[in-house]
Amino acid sequence: MANYIKIPLSLNPGRTFASTSVTIAGSRLSGGGTIVAGTASAAAATTVSPAGGTNATFSMASSGTAITDVTLTCAAIGDGYKVGDVITVAIIPAATGKGSASAVMTFTVIPADLLAVEGSATNEYQLIPIDSILAVDNSSATVATIVTNNYDDTANAFLKWTVTLAANQTPANTEYDLVADLCDAINEASQAENSVPVVSFFGGTVVEDVDYA
Repeated sequence: MANYIKIPLSLNPGRTFASTSVTIAGSRLSGGGTIVAGTASAAAATTVSPAGGTNATFSMASSGTAITDVTLTCAAIGDGYKVGDVITVAIIPAATGKGSASAVMTFTVIPADLLAVEGSATNEYQLIPIDSILAVDNSSATVATIVTNNYDDTANAFLKWTVTLAANQTPANTEYDLVADLCDAINEASQAENSVPVVSFFGGTVVEDVDYA
């Protein structure tokens, strides 16, 4: 039997910023009001539109008094952000010798800002053969592992698929919902030869990543 389950990959799931080394050039910023050159010592709070992303913060440095002189650097990567989100960086209070802006600054999130994901216009699904599946293990409400019968002699372990759902989804999955969703599709595939059921996740939650290792 050569049956598979099909896991849909989101093209633009909510996710974290790629790292704390992500920078936003002044050419991408608007607003800011009066700019004071220097480096802000504390991260600036942020809001996002549309709602979804939370907890990303940015520090500010400016080589001059124009918005194009400003660079924002990610200080905390947050979670739940999508390409196209508009981030508002809150006012940074002026202080002697430090960079500041008298009004909020905004920028639009681009793919390079965020953690890379597998989904794309040419990669919409991950196919997993059910004949190689040994077990489905729960790790958390957003991560499950599909253990296979393929053995890695170097790692001395069975290879597995790690399925990661996008965080900050409403309604949220539980770890038991996630395992049940995967098992339902596996069971369906086992009942009919050459069937390829699509995994439907509880509450419409989308997949951020599927890794095999």
